[in-house]
Amino acid sequence: MSRAPVDGTRAYLPDAATARRGYRRALHALYEAWGYRPVEVPALEHYDPDHPRADQSFKLSDTGGDVLALRSDVTPAVARLVRGAWPRLADPGAAPHPVRLQIDATVWQASRPEIERIREFTQVGVELLGVRHPRADAELIHLARESVRTVGLEPRVEIGSPGFVKASMDAAGVPAVARDAVARALDRKDPSGVDAALRAAGATGPAADAVRAIPDLYGGVELVDAARDVATSDAAHAALDHLAGVLAEFEDARELLLDLGMARRLSYYTGVTFRAYTVDYGQPLLGGGRYDGAWLPYAAGFSMGLERLRAALDARDATHPAADVVALDDAGARALRRAGVRVARAVAGDVAGARAEARHQRAPWLLVDGAIVPAEADAETAPEAAADRARLEAALEAGDA
Repeated sequence: MSRAPVDGTRAYLPDAATARRGYRRALHALYEAWGYRPVEVPALEHYDPDHPRADQSFKLSDTGGDVLALRSDVTPAVARLVRGAWPRLADPGAAPHPVRLQIDATVWQASRPEIERIREFTQVGVELLGVRHPRADAELIHLARESVRTVGLEPRVEIGSPGFVKASMDAAGVPAVARDAVARALDRKDPSGVDAALRAAGATGPAADAVRAIPDLYGGVELVDAARDVATSDAAHAALDHLAGVLAEFEDARELLLDLGMARRLSYYTGVTFRAYTVDYGQPLLGGGRYDGAWLPYAAGFSMGLERLRAALDARDATHPAADVVALDDAGARALRRAGVRVARAVAGDVAGARAEARHQRAPWLLVDGAIVPAEADAETAPEAAADRARLEAALEAGDA
């Protein structure tokens, strides 16, 4: 019998396990502060061939001969729980009644995993159920942005509108059998692929040209007006009206980007969708959106994968210095730390040794006899470096005060 871990699974040593628990606690506290209450759902489910990830499920059989599956997606399990606990949420004619839930669960996927070679991973996120309103969608995007910020990363959120994409394809007469090919090309920002898929679908004319224009609809929130110039149907304009309503809920939309070519899972998502990224890491940390009718009449949510979050943090730590300053001046170091600056005490007792330690820690500055000096003696004085030095000198003075 092999003693190696099962392929696609992993154990965590104390530092990594402690970090994962810390992220989860921080996210749980964030969601609790926004009114999202925790739920837990079973890891074992009855195998359902209509489950959206049925082909990725680990299947098992029990002693009674029933075919079971390990949970491969949290959302269907939450929907089952909700239909039993809050049956009014399953009635599309019921009065709007928001239910806010937070999730934290392990999922298993036997094939085509979200992250290469990982078959067991953890999702943390929220579901906002029972309502459909721009304010509800905006709340989730706000919370997605805060989720990234809470774990110490700088957020960047991209927002798409599946309703706009689907309405544009309807207007162009793209048949159902051709939609996946068009959607995949749109999502890849592949103009030649979009053109080929439309030609294969027999879509021509101004409405098809409007679909060809979608990959270029990427940029700031002002892009909604440009999309209105492209839209050729009332349904497409209605989708843009909803998107504009969502964006109007943000006092500061500078961290938001529109990606109207975002066309993943068009048959699933019905309203806005979004992905959250951070700088210097090319994969999304978090994804979600509105999926009315898939499991419940009105539902939206998102989840963050802890494994991808860890990879993003590792990428950040590999390029960021462990400290901003290496100090040979203990009094000055205390003053800088009081001002919030990361300062490592030089173990070496001389400047040459301190420079070597700074190089090893990628720290750009030394503190010697009360003065901030470049860690590399021949470092160029770029404007950005001069500004950073001035910031540290101000912090040193403030910490002394």
